[in-house]
Amino acid sequence: MDDCVDRAHKRARRRWRYCRALVFGQKLRRAAGAIALGAVLSGFLPAPALATRPLAVRIAPLDFVDPARLAFDVSIAGLQPSRSETIEGQADVGGQSIVQFQTVLPWAVDHFRVTLDLRNGTIGLDGIATADFPPVPPPDNNIAVRLEVTVRQGGETATGRQSGLLLLPTLIVPGYLNEFWGPPPRDMEEAFRSGYRRSGPAPNLFWFAYPSTKLSLEQSGNALAAYVRDVVLPRIYAARINVVAYSSGGLPARWCLAFVPGWGRFISKVFLIGVPNEGSLLSYVFSWYPMARLARTSAARSMLPSYPFWRPTPNALWGVPAGAENQELERLNAQPIPDGPQLYVYYGDQLPAPNNPGTPAEITGDLPDVRFGYGEGDQVVLTASALGLPINGGGGIPGFRARLTAAVNLGPLSHFALMRKSVPRIIAILTAQPAADRGQHGAALNVRSQAPVGRPAGAFRPGAAIFDAWARADFEASGTLDPHWHP
Repeated sequence: MDDCVDRAHKRARRRWRYCRALVFGQKLRRAAGAIALGAVLSGFLPAPALATRPLAVRIAPLDFVDPARLAFDVSIAGLQPSRSETIEGQADVGGQSIVQFQTVLPWAVDHFRVTLDLRNGTIGLDGIATADFPPVPPPDNNIAVRLEVTVRQGGETATGRQSGLLLLPTLIVPGYLNEFWGPPPRDMEEAFRSGYRRSGPAPNLFWFAYPSTKLSLEQSGNALAAYVRDVVLPRIYAARINVVAYSSGGLPARWCLAFVPGWGRFISKVFLIGVPNEGSLLSYVFSWYPMARLARTSAARSMLPSYPFWRPTPNALWGVPAGAENQELERLNAQPIPDGPQLYVYYGDQLPAPNNPGTPAEITGDLPDVRFGYGEGDQVVLTASALGLPINGGGGIPGFRARLTAAVNLGPLSHFALMRKSVPRIIAILTAQPAADRGQHGAALNVRSQAPVGRPAGAFRPGAAIFDAWARADFEASGTLDPHWHP
């Protein structure tokens, strides 16, 4: 009985598998027939039209082949390869249309480079001269450059536009001990984001690295003039440059303005950041400390105060101790600043306070047993020194205040923080178009005090940060510190 049931189940399973295979085969044959029919019909029916992209022109930002040759890369989308195209364009420099051009190509070109040769007055497409224009002389200010390109193919037309700003080159003159620290990346980051380049075929940002500990004021000024002549001028296409000078680096920059022929016309703007225009008392004080060897170099001597800062007794007149005369700085301050450059001064104005004595300004007596007086400043440079104002009955710098385009008070900052604080403001001026720059002129001076404030004898201690900077630099010169250290 059981055998009969098993055989019946096996027969039923075989019939089910047979029916399933039959149905699947029929579906497979139907699908194959549909595919074959589609293949046959495809030879007789027209293919559906492919969607075409609209014509569009894109122009990349301004680039440089060399200082006098500007370049724009143009790319075109939506071209039909089998058709000719017409390329039309116009270039504007300094708000003036300098050239228009037109080219008809028998084939479609979807990428090309437009080159403007300002020196020779030619415009080219992929290196082939297309049109001429009057040569553009080396600019003496920032100038805007604008390119418009129109492409026509069939009944379609597309236009692309791009503009850029051709910036005057800028030279940065760092301060004392710059050879140990190099360009501060944090201070320069803003500059690199604003269209300045220190490398490539057309650099427009230069850093004057010089052996500050080995050169006097006159020698550093001559070295700066030689650097501009031998390094900067061969690599730029400009009639003028800007100068940004920090701390003692402002003194050789001023020296060149005063004594190097042509600098008054060659410099557009000068930015002096925390510059000891009348010297700094710390240069005299630290020369007494045995550890501070770098405070006794010829360069440090060039930063001795040019104003009366010493008296033997409290009732005596202010004067200068024997051997502390600064004839180089006095000679510089006696020279008028040329009328050509715009002059900007950035300074700190920290006032003496119970927890911070302020900026050393004067001494009574002989080191080390002296009474110190303090004034408004950045702990290194007095505000009055940065602005060329009279101190302790001195004459200040004749005509200096009247020549300032702007005097910018950065607030109660330390000397080492001034550069970082001022760079964004300076870049905003340097990258402005000429019309936008007029509002920077004539800013009022903001000086709360011009005379030092005396404090009790023995209250002075060289600020930890300041003394540490000199001491560290001194040890660094001996190879005992990391050469990349920065205060």
